[in-house]
Amino acid sequence: MPNITSMSDPDFYLASSEGYDLEAPRSCRRLKRVASASRDDLLIVEIDPPLSGQKFGLGDGKIRHVIVAPRHQGSSLFPISEWPVFVHVARLLTDNLEHPDKIEECDFESIAWAELYRTENDAKLKLM
Repeated sequence: MPNITSMSDPDFYLASSEGYDLEAPRSCRRLKRVASASRDDLLIVEIDPPLSGQKFGLGDGKIRHVIVAPRHQGSSLFPISEWPVFVHVARLLTDNLEHPDKIEECDFESIAWAELYRTENDAKLKLM
């Protein structure tokens, strides 16, 4: 996975009004569009700050990369035309993807329902 050291220009913000340790907006950078056997609209993003890996058995490890996919039919990440976008959030179970444009269902697991917002302020206002 690419190591992006600067989140100075986020593409959007991830937050969840339903909890999942995503109550505070996280800045996101698009990394790569990937497909699975069941869908072709998955997006790997880098989040900042990262999620704690403790509840996923990662000890002090951090989750810096997640996959997002639209939750509602008709919504798209390619391009995003309407905000917020309601998404499934999954964590990657592998750092070594054999086929970089295709990901196996066993290489990720769903961890949250969340929303993507155009700006950090939009996310904060929606979560109040």
